[in-house]
Amino acid sequence: MKVTPVSYVLIFLVFLSAVLYAQDDTTMYKVSVTKYLMGTTVETTARSSDINNCKKALMSAYEEMQRVENLLSCQKDSSEISAINHASGIHPVKVSYETMEMMRRAKAYCGKYHGVFDVTIGPLSSLWGFSEDKEIVLPDSNEIKKLLKLVNYRDIDINEKDTTVFLKKRGMSIDLGGIAKGYAIDRGSAVLRKLGITDFILNAGGDIYVSGTKDRDTEWKLGIKHPRYTNDLAAEFNLKDYSVATSGDYERFKIINGVRYHHILNPATGYPGRLSESSTILAPTAEEADATATYVFLLGWKKALDDKDLNYPMLIVASDGSVHYNNAFEKNYNLEVIK
Repeated sequence: MKVTPVSYVLIFLVFLSAVLYAQDDTTMYKVSVTKYLMGTTVETTARSSDINNCKKALMSAYEEMQRVENLLSCQKDSSEISAINHASGIHPVKVSYETMEMMRRAKAYCGKYHGVFDVTIGPLSSLWGFSEDKEIVLPDSNEIKKLLKLVNYRDIDINEKDTTVFLKKRGMSIDLGGIAKGYAIDRGSAVLRKLGITDFILNAGGDIYVSGTKDRDTEWKLGIKHPRYTNDLAAEFNLKDYSVATSGDYERFKIINGVRYHHILNPATGYPGRLSESSTILAPTAEEADATATYVFLLGWKKALDDKDLNYPMLIVASDGSVHYNNAFEKNYNLEVIK
């Protein structure tokens, strides 16, 4: 659901391409893949001395991410999440162990982040329509108030014994847009590593996992898009064997009567968050970075940087365009803020 850090790696806009180069006496290949998945462009660049294995590994990684999307996307009627949503207030739904675990972790994030991050935002997401192919109009305030009553992660009932999930109120719905893409990135990365690819960057619209190095002596360099001048960068940094995610108000939005309305909704108000233009989080997994970036975006930079429990490198562009970041980001990742 987010687009921001963009790699300086050259990504060819074709389905599959390879570049030959030399590293010492070993012939190395850089293989790039681009495909539309999970509502965004997923770009991967990997390097390997075995081009055929690299290609096969990349194809397997994309198949894995497609599988995760088919399992967890509320936009797909055949997904297990859609089955849960259709049965809200009626009966529990038997799901796979993987989906149950995803829901368990999602609910835990909701609790950890005090409901500011809430995956039961589905009714409001559907009302606004930023994830759907329809004209965006300003919803009626009374309809927003009505649907707010359906947003409460505590009303998710997970039975681990029989792997069922139940939404207690009729009309509730799950939207994993703030976490499932990160999980898909983690799964795709795991496939690449399992198949012997250890130097790669996997970018799904700003949810990124970086593994190894760009070449023998050079770390991957990432840039954070400027939220208002999206051809420019707000900052740049190095990353290795870690994840980064950015939430921003500039990919899915519409200006109505001079006001920017976007897809990152505040579960407390039903309206788009107003404290940030973007938030970038570094974390061990893309799933964790994904959920935390949404939370920090809605929380705002002042509370986020003061929160002792948020032990993540972070950079937030506030609603007034000012840039704020913590020492963990500045000191450990060669952060350079571009004025």
